[in-house]
Amino acid sequence: MAEETTQEAVETTAADSHVASGKLQERFGDQVVEIVQISGQWTAVCRPDRIVEILDFLKSEPGLEFDRLADLTAVDYSEYPGAGQQARFHVVYELYSHSLNQRFRVRAQVGETESIASACPVWRGAEWPEREVFDMFGIRFEGHPDLRRILMPVNFQHFPLRKDYPLKGKGERDVIAPEDPGFVGNPFAEQEDEPDEDPISSEKMVLNLGPQHPATHGTLRLTLELDGEKIHRCIPDIGYLHTGFEKLGEHHTYNQWVTVTDRMNYLSPLSNNIGYALAVEQLMGLEVPARAQYVRVVLAELSRIADHMVWLGTHALDIGAMTVFLYTFEQRERLYNIFELVTGTRLTTSYTRIGGLGWDVPEDFHAVVTEFTAQFPAALEEVDRLLTRNRIWIDRTKGIGVISGDDAIAWNVTGPMLRGSGVNYDLRKDEPYLCYEDLDFDIPVGANGDVYDRYLVRMEELRQSNALVNQAVNNLPEGSVKVDDSKVILPEKDQVYTGMESLIHHFKITMDDHGLTPPIGEIYSATEAPNGELGFYVVSDGTGYAYRMRVRPPSFMNYQCFPEMVDGLMVADVVAVLGSMNVIAGELDR
Repeated sequence: MAEETTQEAVETTAADSHVASGKLQERFGDQVVEIVQISGQWTAVCRPDRIVEILDFLKSEPGLEFDRLADLTAVDYSEYPGAGQQARFHVVYELYSHSLNQRFRVRAQVGETESIASACPVWRGAEWPEREVFDMFGIRFEGHPDLRRILMPVNFQHFPLRKDYPLKGKGERDVIAPEDPGFVGNPFAEQEDEPDEDPISSEKMVLNLGPQHPATHGTLRLTLELDGEKIHRCIPDIGYLHTGFEKLGEHHTYNQWVTVTDRMNYLSPLSNNIGYALAVEQLMGLEVPARAQYVRVVLAELSRIADHMVWLGTHALDIGAMTVFLYTFEQRERLYNIFELVTGTRLTTSYTRIGGLGWDVPEDFHAVVTEFTAQFPAALEEVDRLLTRNRIWIDRTKGIGVISGDDAIAWNVTGPMLRGSGVNYDLRKDEPYLCYEDLDFDIPVGANGDVYDRYLVRMEELRQSNALVNQAVNNLPEGSVKVDDSKVILPEKDQVYTGMESLIHHFKITMDDHGLTPPIGEIYSATEAPNGELGFYVVSDGTGYAYRMRVRPPSFMNYQCFPEMVDGLMVADVVAVLGSMNVIAGELDR
């Protein structure tokens, strides 16, 4: 689609100036509609006819090797400036090459009544994202192994992320809940194998694990087909916390939507705040002051520690180690005291702003942070002594829930799960942001890809995060925590009360059709959240509201390989594997 864009936002360049673009155009000719560079990122807009060939070429061609499908989503361009009579939908593929540490975007044009071939034969990790696109936009993927709704009820009649679907819905809320059939009967019935000659010896049982189960935390449901106590097949059922975060992104101003990011991974809301703010700042070409960068790193790493502490305590508790839970939650409470001191609240922090932070940290920030980092290693070592060489813990976790490095990449797994499988990938090192380049830290990597290695990786990450916090807070520079741009950042309150110009800027920023307006364009920006790659794909139409706000949640991507990881294990192992993934339902369902 030829899009109307500002000169600053988009530069159309010769295809041969970028290796992937040049090879793609040379190989597929008129299948490639255009190659554009937007905000420093390359995008190929393609026709849908040979999309699987195009994606497979980008994955397997020597010198390209985009081996991971980082994200897959769609955009409804029916109301986009300059869209004209072009295809209504674009299916968006965010590709990443681990060997070259490069990204590339492919957008395939799809008409309202057309379908497109599934990318599942190229990447297994396309399965759930394609189901989500079908669920939210109604785009059909031919050849998909299990194309059905994933977040909305199975009898939902509409496609919520289409532009013609209103924010308030169409009245379904009054009738959908009592009529939602969910899984009717045996969900495995259509997949039954040929019956055995001896039906008694081969009789299988269907068991629902969750959502009303302590280990699924009230928000996850697994339907298991059991052969005795062994798992024969598994179907995850998600969407219990789906609240339409992405739809809200089209109706909130950019700063208003910061409050929504708190509700995704609610164990580390500051990580979400920071990742989202970075995406919009990159789209606008803003670089926040050094002090703001360092404060963001301190808070992001403290959030990683808080997140891992909750994971460790609940993971151990689910397997039966209650004492660990008490140690870890004590540390989390200490961290929540710091968050409350800085942001004014313990959980829904909403502390970042596009262009910096809401306000500076308090004067005793350094003292309270270093007080925490000084006592934390001893508390962590106490947990280490309780678990790491504990015979019961080892028996319950070693060799359980194994996923290889190649399979993890194919399934689009990131974070501690990917590193536990031996793949050294961490955005803080591979695509550094904020001030991470100035800090010294190691990336722990496992070897076996089992529950035990994922535990060891997170334990070492806790030590590394503690060291990162010390470095950042001890080198915290002076200065402002906001960009010096009155058209981006609200003026201080005392200035609003005393100065006419500040009062005008305040109202201009907060009024509809004024204020913060990124240029027309698009950006995919990712940060290393506690569970892996947290990505935001933002499409701007030049107004104060995102045209498309896509969240690439690590839990959603990581969880889709769960059925394969528990295949053939015992029922008791499900809890251990699920705990090692640290699925956060808020970001899973959004």
